[in-house]
Amino acid sequence: MNIGKFIGSVLVIIGTMIGAGMLALPLVSAQAGFVWASLVTVAVWVLMTVTGLLVLEVNLALDRGACSFSSMAEKTLGKAGKLITWLVCLLLLYALTAAYMSGASSLLTNNILEVYFHIKVANFISAILFTLVFGGMVFWSTRATDYANRGLISIKGALLFIAIASLLPQINISAMLQSQHIATSDKCLFAMVPIFLCAFGYHTVIPSLRIYIGDKPKELKQMIVCGTTVALVIYLLWLATTLGVVPMHGENSFSSIAQNNSSVDGLVNTINLLAHSRWVSIGVNGFSNVAMTTSFLGVTLGLFDFLADGCKRPNSRFGRTQTALITFVPPLIFAFYFPGGFILALKYAAIFVAILEIILPALMVYKLRRNTHLHSAHLVGGGNIVLLLITGVGFALIFLQLLNSLTS
Repeated sequence: MNIGKFIGSVLVIIGTMIGAGMLALPLVSAQAGFVWASLVTVAVWVLMTVTGLLVLEVNLALDRGACSFSSMAEKTLGKAGKLITWLVCLLLLYALTAAYMSGASSLLTNNILEVYFHIKVANFISAILFTLVFGGMVFWSTRATDYANRGLISIKGALLFIAIASLLPQINISAMLQSQHIATSDKCLFAMVPIFLCAFGYHTVIPSLRIYIGDKPKELKQMIVCGTTVALVIYLLWLATTLGVVPMHGENSFSSIAQNNSSVDGLVNTINLLAHSRWVSIGVNGFSNVAMTTSFLGVTLGLFDFLADGCKRPNSRFGRTQTALITFVPPLIFAFYFPGGFILALKYAAIFVAILEIILPALMVYKLRRNTHLHSAHLVGGGNIVLLLITGVGFALIFLQLLNSLTS
């Protein structure tokens, strides 16, 4: 296969994972420390790589022209499976859109308007401005969104490299490991896992890559493993730099961020204050803003097309206006009432990720292997034990997240 096509497909997987959710990782793992955060990262990487390969197994059993998530669920789990998949996809996209609107509004207010223009506005006004500009691109056309996204993703990669490269020399190893002794707190670990789960979500692009690449099981498997592994390395570097630069306690620390009810904006400001570096400021500020924007564009484009198809809205200006209203108004209401709700929305998104990208793939493969009419060119090893284990982990993650939400 063409090496450029292979690399491009791997970058699609990496780009789907590396986004705004990455910014929340140090916020939820600071109390546990780098060692425990790394262990959780590796565990989630293994889980999400295996479930991605399960999705690939089901996908390769279907015709190339009808291999969407919805089609996979219908062919293996019936109409009930298709309905559940459709509903979970909708809720997941809404939750992610709400998270990015909330995070973008706090960044726009506290990191751009106030710092550079000395203008103080309410978060909900920032959320509306952000939605009008970038939501307007989604409303106007897929081409406009595509062109904007291409340029921003290239910039995002460069800014991420600058941010991590500039922070690595400033890592304080003792600060990075200082909170390790309290990592046995169940509540702390429970809060980490859902956010890390969202950070490794990429499964919905597998059908698109299969259509693009063709029926090449070996190459598709290598793409998934390579993509998730590169994301793993980037996440570990990001955790090492942020947890090694920002202390747990003190004036500019994770504790002060939590006390001020800050989110991503608080983390970015704290890193800038501690690093005293122009390059760090450029890299961290730039990456945080661009990552939030590219994540928003990607998710809302999917949500817009999903709703347009599901609600049978025409592709006219009036029809697209109707679709835009049902796409952007519900998450905008969330951003209005929960201006700091970035992490909150990601936690609830993790429930839908657990259903769509962990439980459903295992159930679909189980049914597929008992279907005499469908056969896949790719099989994941481990038999029913692996499928049962993954299903159990998925339900456990949902239960723990619900329990954590009720007790927090």
